[in-house]
Amino acid sequence: HKRPLLVLREGAEVRLRRGHPWVSPRDLRDPEALVQMSPCLVNVQASDGEVLGVALFNKHATIAARMLSTSAFVRIDAAFFADRLRKCLSYRERLFAEPFYRLAHGEADALPGLIVDRYGDQVCIQ
Repeated sequence: HKRPLLVLREGAEVRLRRGHPWVSPRDLRDPEALVQMSPCLVNVQASDGEVLGVALFNKHATIAARMLSTSAFVRIDAAFFADRLRKCLSYRERLFAEPFYRLAHGEADALPGLIVDRYGDQVCIQ
């Protein structure tokens, strides 16, 4: 998938390769390169040229990018999020007898920055 590249400064990829889900502004090689497109989906590229995955970039956020996938060219669409939310629902339904719980807990559910609380047939999203 053709997306803008978010290129990391040398050494910044170490945390991402260990599974850390965030890219801080100081980790960017050229912080101004994507400003005109923000917010947007980006392919995150290490300083050695390896593409590390897909992230949501936002120039206004304290966290510059949140990793959505460590697969370099995965399609990010409604089906992507529906699949993740189905997995959340399946897991919570095994844990809780009643439908009152946190359905999605951000990075812990591979949905960085997203919180979904379920109250029966209603949800609250932030």
